[in-house]
Amino acid sequence: MRSIRSRTRTRPQQVIHLASRDLALPEGVTVAEWALERLRDQNPRIRAFLGCIRLLGEVLESNYAILHCSPDRLREIWRRVRRVAHLMRTELEPLLARRSLIPRLDEAVKSAHDALLMLDRAVLADLDRFPETVTYDQLVPVRKLLCVSIGQLHAFLQDAFGEIMASDPRSVHDADYYLSRRFPQDIDEAEWLYATVDKLAAYLVTLEAQRLALLVPLVEHLVDRRWIPEGEPWESAKTFLDELIGGLTPRLKEVLALRGIRFNEMEILDRYAVEIPTLCRLIVEVHEQARALELSGADAEPQRARALAGRLSALIGEVDTHLRDLIAFVPLWIDSITKRRALLLRRSRDDDEAPPAVASA
Repeated sequence: MRSIRSRTRTRPQQVIHLASRDLALPEGVTVAEWALERLRDQNPRIRAFLGCIRLLGEVLESNYAILHCSPDRLREIWRRVRRVAHLMRTELEPLLARRSLIPRLDEAVKSAHDALLMLDRAVLADLDRFPETVTYDQLVPVRKLLCVSIGQLHAFLQDAFGEIMASDPRSVHDADYYLSRRFPQDIDEAEWLYATVDKLAAYLVTLEAQRLALLVPLVEHLVDRRWIPEGEPWESAKTFLDELIGGLTPRLKEVLALRGIRFNEMEILDRYAVEIPTLCRLIVEVHEQARALELSGADAEPQRARALAGRLSALIGEVDTHLRDLIAFVPLWIDSITKRRALLLRRSRDDDEAPPAVASA
């Protein structure tokens, strides 16, 4: 990178806004440059560190436990450690290879990159000597290797992450938070919310195909012909309604139970979680009443059955509308979660309400 000092002579010092405070960037670094670096390099770097720390934390056992655990547990530890090593090489190392406009942060990143290259030669290379699936005769040497390597991997991740976070301009405001246990926990919650909503989105894709194939034609027939559906069209539609009750509703409630969901998002989702299954059950009840009237054979009953067909059409139309709205809402919601996931570095409403003239951190 060309010398940052040459920039400092020509550019005035700029500030970022964080939690009602103005924090000065180093001389020569603009708000726009830091915003780009933050989104392109620093935030993904934080996410990569936390991902590795979280995975390794799940198998952070004492040496005694590693030496005496069951072969199944040992193989699980081995898989996790290899996964961490893979992420450090493929995700973390390229992010540490990038330079920073912030001199102090640049030094921390470069130091971490140099340490990771040394760790690769000293530790990760030793892990490569054994296959992903270890045989019985390899268990003892793998146990010994893990006793040494896990501690070294953990020490690097903790030390390098702490140094990088302490050098982040945002840590001037609240370094203790970024280096505390609460910060990774907040990140985990945001990541879990993202993953759960992403699964919901994939599930809704399958529901959309069924909605178009089953509900839309059924509503059109009810509107045009005023007949009570029966046979295969109704049985297929009823199966779909059962799926909305027993499949979609639990998924919506699962998301509602997660931390990190905002109040307005909770209100929208809670409405769908209540109204969609309620409407589905009501549709089944109205259909049963309409079919009973049709089968009674009374002269006056066909007209009542047609009225119930109209009611049935309206109810199915409501379910169809709710599904379309939900399917449209979830991608927008994922986009919103993406912008805040894993980067809960702005902890007050003041950040969101910063005046346009002052950039967010």
